[in-house]
Amino acid sequence: MIFVSIANAQSLQDTLTYTNFLSIVKQFHPVVQQANLLNNLARAKRTKALGGFDPKFEAGFDQKYFDGTEYYTFLTPQLKLPLWYGIELKGSYSQAEGAYINPENKIPTEGLGFAGISFELGKGLLMDERRAAIQQAAIFTQSTTNEQIRILNDLFLDAGSQYIDWQNKYKIIKVYEDALELAKVRFEAVKIGYQNGDKPAIDTVEAILIVKQRETSLQQANLEWQSSKFMLSNYLWLANNQAVDPNKLTILPQDTLVFPVVINNAIENNPKFLSYDFKLRDLNVERRLKAEELKPQLNLQLGVLNQGTSLLRNINSNYWQNNNKVNIGFSFPLTFAKARGDLAETKIKIRQTELERDFFGIELQNKIRQNNFEILTLQNQLIILNQTYLSSLQLLRGEELKFKLGESSLFLINSRESKLIEVKEKTLNTELKLEKSKIKSLWLSGTLHQNI
Repeated sequence: MIFVSIANAQSLQDTLTYTNFLSIVKQFHPVVQQANLLNNLARAKRTKALGGFDPKFEAGFDQKYFDGTEYYTFLTPQLKLPLWYGIELKGSYSQAEGAYINPENKIPTEGLGFAGISFELGKGLLMDERRAAIQQAAIFTQSTTNEQIRILNDLFLDAGSQYIDWQNKYKIIKVYEDALELAKVRFEAVKIGYQNGDKPAIDTVEAILIVKQRETSLQQANLEWQSSKFMLSNYLWLANNQAVDPNKLTILPQDTLVFPVVINNAIENNPKFLSYDFKLRDLNVERRLKAEELKPQLNLQLGVLNQGTSLLRNINSNYWQNNNKVNIGFSFPLTFAKARGDLAETKIKIRQTELERDFFGIELQNKIRQNNFEILTLQNQLIILNQTYLSSLQLLRGEELKFKLGESSLFLINSRESKLIEVKEKTLNTELKLEKSKIKSLWLSGTLHQNI
């Protein structure tokens, strides 16, 4: 495993490839673990919503004794089973005894069984809080997958960009290491030429000055590379949420890294754009629930009564006509002020979300167009920079030849060489921008996680 070299290597430097780096991020990074917890959260939310349909057992006990006389004793256990469409099944068994029981509460000695059903025929017929909770939990479960993709896309964008930056800084170090080594070789050659009387003393000053300048440039490049390595370590984690010590990292980046060019103007897979659709679906469930509040409340409860504990004995039309319990409840707010206000508020939220989605969609399309244009521009710049590098290299070789023939100076050679180094560094930085733009293209289209 790559972590063996990361954690234990002291002198041997291993290569951490881009693929292995992102695999480590995907497996161990805390943000990935947080994203995975969303599945548990969705299951918990669904379980909570299903709780609205839990069967419920209730029992009521009421007793009064005074001066040694049992006035009354009531015992009523009952079971309720909520169903879809505002329907609820109910079964109960009542016992009552005592010297002073209200006549309407008198029941047979063996008790009274009740089996019934209740309906919400007005408010709650098409939508109620229990059904709304179930539908919103289902929407949340679907949106959880989208949110995980959004989190992973953001993480891989940051991690991938940091790896490319780390790789770029290392390449720049190699450029300055080669330039410093060349400057040292040239200084030794000039010093020998001076000692032999072939070169003036001022050339040795020029040569050692270039050595010192390039030593400074190399130190600066090494500082930036080390800083980039510390930033890279933010994405390197071990098992058990143990962060990697950046001071023990002796790894190097891979030499070349070329991403395919993806020119994609589609936005429908962007997770942030999709999140607006899930939000709108959730708000529409809420709108339907608020619209129910504009209806009058009409509850109907029908039940059959039986002596003893047999709740469903003797069920027929004749028995029902003589042994039933019917309850009708009706309420009707005269203004529906609260209901109208809640519904209007929800509609405003829906419109706000639609406007946000439309604005973000245009903004996202423009970002994709801008990024695609940037990719094409950077590709053209690289072509020009590579041509410039070859031309600068030819000028340097020509200047070195003239110097050997005594027709040039060390100053001109150093000037040509500095220009070559400048072009090389600019080429590497342009490559850095290009590779970051390619990753950003996948991120904008919402497909970056699919390439890991």
